[in-house]
Amino acid sequence: MQQKRRYLNLEIIDCISEHSAYIEQDPMSIFYCLFFCIFYNNPEMIEFLRQIIEKLPVRSKTDRILEYIDIHGVSRLRKAGEQINSLVYHMVFYEAVDDNLRIVYY
Repeated sequence: MQQKRRYLNLEIIDCISEHSAYIEQDPMSIFYCLFFCIFYNNPEMIEFLRQIIEKLPVRSKTDRILEYIDIHGVSRLRKAGEQINSLVYHMVFYEAVDDNLRIVYY
């Protein structure tokens, strides 16, 4: 399982690197990447994303979700019933609505 995740993470890194121009154009894409790291319990990708975030203009929501990850950890943010879990999921949901993204929320 761990080896499979490493290969998947390398593919994700390649994809993000390949589309770096888009990330510069829409830095909120990194915000959603951080959310997916939480949703899919993939803390290994966070350090890679952190390096990208440091090169981008300040985005308060991206910085806030990264702060939540640093303070609470991915496991706690994923845990249903935790107040911080609800806060993060609602923050992402409302951002997606603002960005006119089609999402499934459950």
